[in-house]
Amino acid sequence: MFRLSPELKRRVQAELKEYPELKRKITLLEYESRNPQRITENEVIGALSLSRPAQEAAKPAGYVSDKTMRIAFQFQEETERLNRDAAFEIAQELFSVRSKVEKLEFYVSQLPPKQAEVIRKHYFEEISWPALQKELHVSSRTLISRRDDGIAALANMYQYMEQVTQNAKRGKAEKEG
Repeated sequence: MFRLSPELKRRVQAELKEYPELKRKITLLEYESRNPQRITENEVIGALSLSRPAQEAAKPAGYVSDKTMRIAFQFQEETERLNRDAAFEIAQELFSVRSKVEKLEFYVSQLPPKQAEVIRKHYFEEISWPALQKELHVSSRTLISRRDDGIAALANMYQYMEQVTQNAKRGKAEKEG
């Protein structure tokens, strides 16, 4: 295959360690996208209508000047834009995090079964090393070997795909140049 850099292996291992946190982020982002915190137009208009200058104190309760209404509607439009932007940011982040998780899960699924099992249980399910030894009835040395071989195989996949995308970019640049 390819000569693997220690940096690439560290990056793969860091991504594996990040997996449980990514899954928690997906849950949080999904919740926030289903239940966004929003400011309603009534809240905006109500807040502005209650904040009258002192000289308007003689006006009847509930009176809203044209100037206040213009400001309220401008603020309402801005609030709607901010709410849309926040929802878009959540959706973008959710897409990004899901993509990372799906990539990790797919790449791990391409490993030999024993390597994939150790990677999934240790990194994805956060099973401790001693508990994993007990569950699989293997020595620590065997687990380390399976983990290290799995990480090396994942690093090979990453390196291969990086090379493919670099070649594609180079080919596109040559066609355009």
